[in-house]
Amino acid sequence: MVCSLFFSVNGQDLLKSGDLSAVKVDQLSDADITKLQQQLKSSGLTVSQAEQMAAAKGMPQTEIIKLRERLSHTETANRAAPAASVSDAKEPVLNEYKTVEKTTPGKVSVFGSQLFTTASLSFEPNLRIATPMDYVLGPDDELLLNIYGVQEASFHLQVQPEGAVTIPQVGQIHVSGLSLEDAITQIKNKLEATVYHSIKTGATHLSVTLGKIKSIRVTILGASKPGLYTVSSLTTLFNALYLAGGPENSIGSYREITLVRNGKVNRKIDLYEFLMMGYVKDNVLLKEGDVINIPVYKKRVTITGQVKRPGTYEMLDNENTEQLIHCAGGFTEQAYTASIKVTSLTSTQRKVKDLMNAEYTSYIPQKGDEFLVSGILDKYENRVQIKGAVYREGQYELTPGLTIKGLIKKSDGLKPDAFPQRGLLIRTKDDMTTENIPFNVKNVVEGNDDILLKKEDVIQIASIFDLKDEAVVTINGEVRKPGQFTYRENLGLKDLLFEAGGFTNAAANYNIEVARRIRNNTDQTVSDSIAEILNVSADKDLAVEQFRQFLQPFDIVTVRRAPGYTEQQKVIISGEVLYPGEYTLRSKTEKVGELLARSGGFTKAAYLDGIYLIRHHQNNASEQKEKIEKTSAVNTKGSDSALVEKIINPVSKIAVNIRAIQANSQSPDDLLLDEGDEIVVPKLNELVKITGEVYSPTEIKYEQGEPLRYYINRSGGYNDFARTSKIYVIYPNGQVAKTKTALFGLVRFYPKIKTGTEVFVPRVIKTEHKRLSTGEVVGLTSVIVSMAGVAVTLINSLHK
Repeated sequence: MVCSLFFSVNGQDLLKSGDLSAVKVDQLSDADITKLQQQLKSSGLTVSQAEQMAAAKGMPQTEIIKLRERLSHTETANRAAPAASVSDAKEPVLNEYKTVEKTTPGKVSVFGSQLFTTASLSFEPNLRIATPMDYVLGPDDELLLNIYGVQEASFHLQVQPEGAVTIPQVGQIHVSGLSLEDAITQIKNKLEATVYHSIKTGATHLSVTLGKIKSIRVTILGASKPGLYTVSSLTTLFNALYLAGGPENSIGSYREITLVRNGKVNRKIDLYEFLMMGYVKDNVLLKEGDVINIPVYKKRVTITGQVKRPGTYEMLDNENTEQLIHCAGGFTEQAYTASIKVTSLTSTQRKVKDLMNAEYTSYIPQKGDEFLVSGILDKYENRVQIKGAVYREGQYELTPGLTIKGLIKKSDGLKPDAFPQRGLLIRTKDDMTTENIPFNVKNVVEGNDDILLKKEDVIQIASIFDLKDEAVVTINGEVRKPGQFTYRENLGLKDLLFEAGGFTNAAANYNIEVARRIRNNTDQTVSDSIAEILNVSADKDLAVEQFRQFLQPFDIVTVRRAPGYTEQQKVIISGEVLYPGEYTLRSKTEKVGELLARSGGFTKAAYLDGIYLIRHHQNNASEQKEKIEKTSAVNTKGSDSALVEKIINPVSKIAVNIRAIQANSQSPDDLLLDEGDEIVVPKLNELVKITGEVYSPTEIKYEQGEPLRYYINRSGGYNDFARTSKIYVIYPNGQVAKTKTALFGLVRFYPKIKTGTEVFVPRVIKTEHKRLSTGEVVGLTSVIVSMAGVAVTLINSLHK
């Protein structure tokens, strides 16, 4: 029975139900909620609007909350389903209040159309507010009558089609056409005159409110979606326009809309009053049978350029250009307000008019006029500029009688480094070309030879530092902070050494080289000399002395390293020795054998045949830079940083034949050590590792005297891809031995196996053989037959 309140036999939705006060949302099935969701979509109602209508029809707030939750859940579950048909949303005649589907505004739209294309501005009537006392009652309205005090009663009174309400034991009261306030007075008088006499004495009180509200029908003409609309009786004129999509954008008027009531024009509506000033005096409540007529526009004009709100505007017959500018929000800050260009339409062609600002109040825009407001020119009518060695560079006002001296004074005067002999005045002539006018800065400042300035003059005053190279001196070698330093007058050698942080411990202060530029301004020949070399010395304490070795601009000072100075060099021994760790080399000629002897000898676990040396190759700055550039060019993605590091800083693994070194201290196998070397003495490894093309790559315990094939067989033997003629082994010290062959490959000599050896069986490299075509076979056969014929001929000739 509850469902019948929502869905009647003819498919009407909940908004057509008379009383929703007894509805229990929990008793509705999922199918009922889904059907309700579809009906809301087809009629264009939002959930919020449906809640307002349900509240007006008596649904308790707790049930409204439950209904909202179930509708939201159904919406979420159906998002992936195909969209429902919207054909019903285009029907002009509506059963109840709805909001029409918004359309995307075109690129060019008339000012005012945004009022009906903004989804957040719908003018929805608020059905939860207290009913206005001037609300006019009519059929289908419901009054809630509460009597409390000495006498108590409660009634739901629905206004009948005849216009009356019936109160039990009281009778009928005609209220149709009365305001709510007048209806309350009629009801109170009737109750006092019948069975509720205590109301008159004040012992009993009366409360009359509006329950359900009636629907009214209004007609909207000339809209984007014209038709007959059934809406709430609290609907306003603006709301009804919004329902119908507003005036038809191409031809509808926004300024001469009329509300026709009882066959007469009730009022004229100008939407621009609301859009520009916020006036809502025309947003009146609609009544049954009202007609909203939107005529076609009479005049539209366009204004573009430097106005705050460019666009197309509808103008009334008596409105002038100044009012059009006001509609467009006024001029921007960059607008040229002296005149506006107007393009008008004649009966045959276009014409242009320069509308001066004095005519803005008198010129009445015509249909189709296009107004263009230009921007001001990027020019100055009274500007001069000063640049260079003054305290305040920039633009200044050209005042009457302003001279170069006056402009210098305005800029707070010359800087101490200003070049006094010459300044430059750049003047723009009438034909927009420029000319240079030199002047003596010192004379002008003293009041002599001053020049009167003109508009757009530019004064340039140079600094003495702008007219000479930046003088520097350079110091390299054994100083703590080598580099370039600014040259200053009377700069001495010790001064430069002091700025460079002084000598390092390795410096040969008695052998300092100064390379000086050669300056020969008189000789007319080109000398072969590139620089003048001076050899000087300086005390390491850098004490101030009476004698000073002065430097000149662009000198290059080099402090040599003392020949007898040598920094310690370190190497590392790791692994199975008694004293592993860092060691300092005794001499430049110390070798591997000597260093191993210093480490205390080997442990019992040391594998002597596996000793090797790791050497880090040190590149100089130029080699390092070259390798970085080449590596960056090849490795464009920069993904393999480890590979890049190996290329830039290569590391070598060098086998050490310790047995030969122990047998002969002068053995050529005993290598000289370099700084950063690392000698590794590995632990004895009793396993032999087999990798590559065998059935089961593995590690096998070393067996004394067993050949390579023993270990191959223990790993399952060769697979079908093994290249047995190219097997090689890698010994623990890094040495590599490969398989040797004899007698055209018929006899093979495999490397000897030691503990810790790795055996690698490479893969056969298969080359794809292309089959000969029929033509190629025939051609090859012909060649063979021809060669056979030649051979037979030669044999026969030899036997003659």
